[in-house]
Amino acid sequence: MPQKNVVTWTTLISAHLRSGSFTKAFHMFNLMRGADEKPNEYTLSVMLRACSNRSLLDVGLQIHGVLVHSGLERDKFAGSSLVYMYFKAANDVDDACRVFHELLERDLVTWNLMISGFAQVGDFSVVKKLFSEMWEVHGLKPDHDTLVSLLKCCSSLQEVKQIHGFASKFGADVEVVLGSALVDLYAKCGDTSSCRKIFDSMEEKDNFIWSSIISGFTKNNRGEEAVHFFKDMCRKKVKVDQHVLSSTLKACHEIEDLNIGVQVHGQMIKYGHQNDCFVASVLLSLYASFGELVDAEKLFKRIADKDIVAWNSMILAYAWLEQGSAHSMQLLQELRRTISQIKSATLVAVLKSCKNKSDLPAGRQIHSLIIKSSVSHHTLAGNAILHMYSECREIVDAYKAFVDIVRKDDGSWSSIIGSYTQNGMESEALELCKAMLADGIAFSTYSLPVCISACSQLLAIDVGKQLHNFAIKSGYTHDVYVASAIIDMYAKCGNMEDSDKVFGEQLQPNEVIYNAMISRYARHGKAQEAIEIFSRFEKNGLTPNHVTFLAVLSACSHVGYVEDALYFFTLMVNIYKIKPESEHYSCVVDAFGRAGRLEEAYQIVQKYGSEPAWRTLLSACRNHNNIKVGEKTALKMTELYPSDHTPYILLSNIYTGDGKWEEAVKWREKMAKINVKKGPGSSWLI
Repeated sequence: MPQKNVVTWTTLISAHLRSGSFTKAFHMFNLMRGADEKPNEYTLSVMLRACSNRSLLDVGLQIHGVLVHSGLERDKFAGSSLVYMYFKAANDVDDACRVFHELLERDLVTWNLMISGFAQVGDFSVVKKLFSEMWEVHGLKPDHDTLVSLLKCCSSLQEVKQIHGFASKFGADVEVVLGSALVDLYAKCGDTSSCRKIFDSMEEKDNFIWSSIISGFTKNNRGEEAVHFFKDMCRKKVKVDQHVLSSTLKACHEIEDLNIGVQVHGQMIKYGHQNDCFVASVLLSLYASFGELVDAEKLFKRIADKDIVAWNSMILAYAWLEQGSAHSMQLLQELRRTISQIKSATLVAVLKSCKNKSDLPAGRQIHSLIIKSSVSHHTLAGNAILHMYSECREIVDAYKAFVDIVRKDDGSWSSIIGSYTQNGMESEALELCKAMLADGIAFSTYSLPVCISACSQLLAIDVGKQLHNFAIKSGYTHDVYVASAIIDMYAKCGNMEDSDKVFGEQLQPNEVIYNAMISRYARHGKAQEAIEIFSRFEKNGLTPNHVTFLAVLSACSHVGYVEDALYFFTLMVNIYKIKPESEHYSCVVDAFGRAGRLEEAYQIVQKYGSEPAWRTLLSACRNHNNIKVGEKTALKMTELYPSDHTPYILLSNIYTGDGKWEEAVKWREKMAKINVKKGPGSSWLI
């Protein structure tokens, strides 16, 4: 070009900046000034916006100097870029305000920059003041950018609805950015109905709005609908990103649907996110929760750049295993070779894999590492240590960990009270309940059930009634865990009338409530009533779990309902695909034993039995004085469990009942010879 003017220079500088060539753009700006071409407000404006990065702030300050030298510092166009630079690059509210107030004219863009800047730094009172002045004093109508900035200041559902109302009042269409912000905020406030209305009203939907609606429904425990949105998104061929995939996988976890999770995994591979650490960590947790450890391990190994979240997710995946502490400890050793300092969150994750006596050495090692990191007195770490010792039945150490916690929260108190209750120290548990209240921690839906459970074990119905009254006053009676604990407490104390009353007050009883009721009837030998409750359970569309079947099988076994016990056992295995545990087999054996069908019971125990099942059968042999089956059972028990005194005592009693004194003495002598001792009995006198 033989003649270059300010427009051509500015056009070329702007083009370089848009393509990301900042060095060339600044070089052109210097050449322009070297050619004695004076930059105008548009040239300086694009240069100032290029300096919105903190690393270029010094250059921006120099350009501000050029702007002042040119007499353009009060120009609305260049001035708005100055405001933008001070907010973005320097986070300097004072200089941004100084520039803003010195402008001769302020357009909507400049007002929006000020509102957005103060929204970004969290000064919501100034945002409201600026908005009011812009609209009421200067008569400027807010646009989408204004409304999006205002939404950043909302802290309640009422405020979100107010801004939404402004959008309708000023005739602003709910376009993609504004719609996404509204959907996101309505979801955070729990108003999924408004989320859906806005989403459905939008003609154009980009990736971000889909991500907002899926994430919003997932966060509000509406997993089924979140998965439906994801499927709809895929059908419309909208490209999914890692945020959409992560939210959908969390929804799969909530609705316990591994099949959908596998389909999402397919979409991850399709769009190249299979090695993305962010998404893979969530998928890994999903596979682990369903016991698919092989898939979880494969996924973990394929992640190229593992962050601490991925490591923690894999460690927590091993925590699902019955004997997962060895795997977790091995993974911790690998991590320690990778990074120098292990964070407390990782150590807490390893502690969750320590769940029984055999894991205690590993738990103690992690405890020592937490002490070295000086966070053992912190609430999160302290609660994890307390829980680990409780799981390993080390009550003294659990209490020490509890005492060491500086700021004990509801979880700390609930954990130690629950630990005492589970280990037969109910009186001490109730004393801790009083100490908790004295410490200023009120009962919650976590601590209240364990305190009520302590009353159940002690048959302390007076204290239980007081806790029930507290639950009523606090509105906790419809919480499933509180309600089931109250039902169980009244049932164990023999107050069936109040137990029925609490059950009848439940608006939407779920599996936990029904399980409590079935267990209650089983405990009182009312098998027919337990079976009726089970029928209501199924009619309400609920799916029974292993606890449900254990309760109904127990009810059948207590009264010798053999055929009913077999029916429910078959239903559990064939229809609901629940793998029987040793307790289920014990109930079936008990039903056969009470009915006197000992040979059939022996066949079941021989094939599937555990120690409790063998004991149950031997007790039945004693009750029916069946020496033939009793001898076979006792011999098998001494072979399988040589240190157990039960077979010696029970078979000796069987012989005594049949008048075979010599055989009875022989078994007692045999017991003494191999040094097997019976523990002393104990009882409560009330």
